[in-house]
Amino acid sequence: MSRAARKTAHTPAQEFLAEARRRTAAVRRETAHFTQLGEKMAQPLLAGGDISLPPVGSFSRSEFSGRAGGLMGIRWAEGLGSSRDVAFFGLPDPRRWKPAEDEAFQKQLNSRRRLFVIGRPDELEAKLRHRISGFTGGARAEEGLYAMGEHRPLASFRPFEQLVRGWLTAGELIAACTRKGLMPTVWMSVWLEGALARNTSLTKHESNRREPWLVPLFHSKDWYVPPLPAGHVAAEYLQLVDSMIETLDRQSRALTRAGDWMVQAHRAGKRVAATAVGHSYPQILGLPKESNYPVRWGTTNSDLATATPADLGKGDVYIHLGYAPVDVQKVGAILRRGIRFIYSSPYGRPEALKDHEGLLWLDLPWRPGDAAIDVPGYSVRILPLSAVAHTLAYFSLMSEMAGRMGWNKG
Repeated sequence: MSRAARKTAHTPAQEFLAEARRRTAAVRRETAHFTQLGEKMAQPLLAGGDISLPPVGSFSRSEFSGRAGGLMGIRWAEGLGSSRDVAFFGLPDPRRWKPAEDEAFQKQLNSRRRLFVIGRPDELEAKLRHRISGFTGGARAEEGLYAMGEHRPLASFRPFEQLVRGWLTAGELIAACTRKGLMPTVWMSVWLEGALARNTSLTKHESNRREPWLVPLFHSKDWYVPPLPAGHVAAEYLQLVDSMIETLDRQSRALTRAGDWMVQAHRAGKRVAATAVGHSYPQILGLPKESNYPVRWGTTNSDLATATPADLGKGDVYIHLGYAPVDVQKVGAILRRGIRFIYSSPYGRPEALKDHEGLLWLDLPWRPGDAAIDVPGYSVRILPLSAVAHTLAYFSLMSEMAGRMGWNKG
């Protein structure tokens, strides 16, 4: 019996994590698919093409560009492009998306670029599928746990798979390029010392006298990086995803307590608010502007003083899945307002942050600076893990809330 099969789900969060574990194992069995996608994307780029992230969907342009461990030489999909160019983007929720009315998507269909999408073939009409050069696959939009009114499912597996499959594809693309003798230029996180100087040094200044300054897609051939074996990056990344699932599973008591807080607040007419610092939330949730969704989401913001909604007070709950080091004084200011505070930071909990009846700490040990996979012979790591970690944590919390509220299972 496999380790995944031996795991028994006792709480709503553990049930969600058990399914995430099973899905990670299924994705691992598809490693050859991601290697093939990466090689297929690399071929036109190695022939002189550009890669772009058009503004299709709600999250993929932000998640996969301009951030730690991702490609620096990304363009913005202007004009028709050429047959050597690649566009990479996530498909919106097919239950609400109207492709014919999506101007950004239509522009890509009418371009000369090769289109690769984070999504499933059956999320597009048959007549459109032939235009797509590759699909990552993924969970159906309706797959998940619990439901409340129009919000089905409340604990969705689609965001988790979109993020994992998208980054596996990007990682295998980078690896495929190294096997052909070229290393793509990759961002070093600005949270790390020396990053600004390092990143700026890669800017192409020749014949480029006005912004936006461009960065070459590849380093020169003189910058040697040993070839990364096919499937290596995917295997390393999925191992870290597995580790994050296990880390959260060991915190089931904390997740249960957090769920109790969220339920108590909801039943008392109080507020539950959340912030996940990074590049995907809340956009990846695809929430309508006006809805009765049980959690009020804010935009990404590392500063606890300004990220915490000003109208929260005694009995309200605030979830902050952070990116920055812990500011103990600002945590204290939140707690003095009577807010129940669910908090995490990749930098870990400092000794100065003492226990408090209104504080619940979640351990999400993704690397500070975010990029997670070592590339021998290269100066920075590739592929961030923060959004995957935040997704697992948030939907574990939502499962606990929904399970205790008695909201229907999806």
